[in-house]
Amino acid sequence: MKSKGLIIPIGLALASCAPLPPRPRPAVMSWRPHGVVPVGHVGAATPPLWWRAVGSRPLDALVAAALRGNPSLAVADARVHAAVAAWRKQRGGRHLHVSAAGSLSAEHFSQDGLHASANGQSVLYGEVDPLIARLHITQFGRIDEEVRATFGEVQAAAADRAEARLIVTTQIVRTYFAAEAARMERTYWRAVRRDARRLLVLARLRRRDGLSGTRTVYADEERLDVVSRRYREAATALVRLRNSLGALAGRGPAFARAVVLGALPARGRLPLPSRIPLALVARRPDVVAVRRLVAVAAARVGAARAAFYPDVNLAFFAGWNSISLRDLFDPVNLARAIGPTVTLPIFEGGTLRARLARQEATFVAARAQYQGTLVAAVREVADGVARLQGERDDLVTQAQALRAAQRLEARAQQAFRAGLTNRAPLLQADSAWWQERARQVALRAARAATWARIEETIDGQGD
Repeated sequence: MKSKGLIIPIGLALASCAPLPPRPRPAVMSWRPHGVVPVGHVGAATPPLWWRAVGSRPLDALVAAALRGNPSLAVADARVHAAVAAWRKQRGGRHLHVSAAGSLSAEHFSQDGLHASANGQSVLYGEVDPLIARLHITQFGRIDEEVRATFGEVQAAAADRAEARLIVTTQIVRTYFAAEAARMERTYWRAVRRDARRLLVLARLRRRDGLSGTRTVYADEERLDVVSRRYREAATALVRLRNSLGALAGRGPAFARAVVLGALPARGRLPLPSRIPLALVARRPDVVAVRRLVAVAAARVGAARAAFYPDVNLAFFAGWNSISLRDLFDPVNLARAIGPTVTLPIFEGGTLRARLARQEATFVAARAQYQGTLVAAVREVADGVARLQGERDDLVTQAQALRAAQRLEARAQQAFRAGLTNRAPLLQADSAWWQERARQVALRAARAATWARIEETIDGQGD
């Protein structure tokens, strides 16, 4: 009979809960494109050191300095620590909570109050509770879902940190290549400017001697102005790119001026995988971070559904209380209590349903964002590969133009030495050769930057 007496109030408690909408819990990976293999853990493996394939010690040292001092990486680390702290705080809700309390208050009882012995008197009331315990017996998975959600946020923050690291290293490598290209272009355009000045001197001498007109002088002056502007642009770009390297490393202009630049990587030192499967793209930190947020949204939906069920806690306390401090710790003043506490969501004015609908909408949005991020990642890889192929073709064409300029320069030099021409054709051929070298450097730098961008799109997993 006693067991039947317990069943009745339990049944009434469950029946009095707010009605739960008949909606199934969403699956985290209900949309999975063909060929994608989700990766379970983020941040455990050693990050790829893809930039070392260039074989440049100055670049390796620069990247190492940036990974130590870049402010955005420090922010990402702080966010990971904050997410871990939130997860630990949420996880603590599963465990037994023990605390202590005490109070002291001056009270005055009315003349006809309930405390006959103290009516009409002023007393000093003391209470000491050295043991107050509270334990969550069941929340129908609500705390577990919240813990799962906060742990997913930890994983998402770790993926964001990996993405920030990848972005910083890619920016360092691309800026380093651009700075080296600007340095070489400055050298080449200095040589072109030197030839342009000599050509202008020759044109003025020929005009003075009546061998040519003023139009030739004006053309050479305009050419010198254009070439000088290209030289200044290269010099300014070099200073600006050095400053960018210093900022990426979290350092000042002095560090930027001391950065050692090296040669651009050769064609064979830029490894890329022969094929790029979707599983490789799925390991990108930004894709992983969005996928973790989908799992977080699914856990939030589970927690919102669990809020429709009762919350059962077990509470216990033991302590002393008395209206006289002299006998506060007398054994007769010892008080204790133990028992369950049940919270029933009977009528919430639609709050629980609205909260569940909002979490479900958040889940749908997160899943759509994951789909969009994955599609964009695949497109970025395809665009990078197409751009790289186009730059290869441009380099082949430019190499032919450079060889032609070299042959013209050699012939002009032979003709000048043989006395068949003056110095002007030789200077023109030499200037054309230097300009072709500057174009080659620009194409090589663009190809190296594209390689770095592709490494970023595949999370540095090139082989």
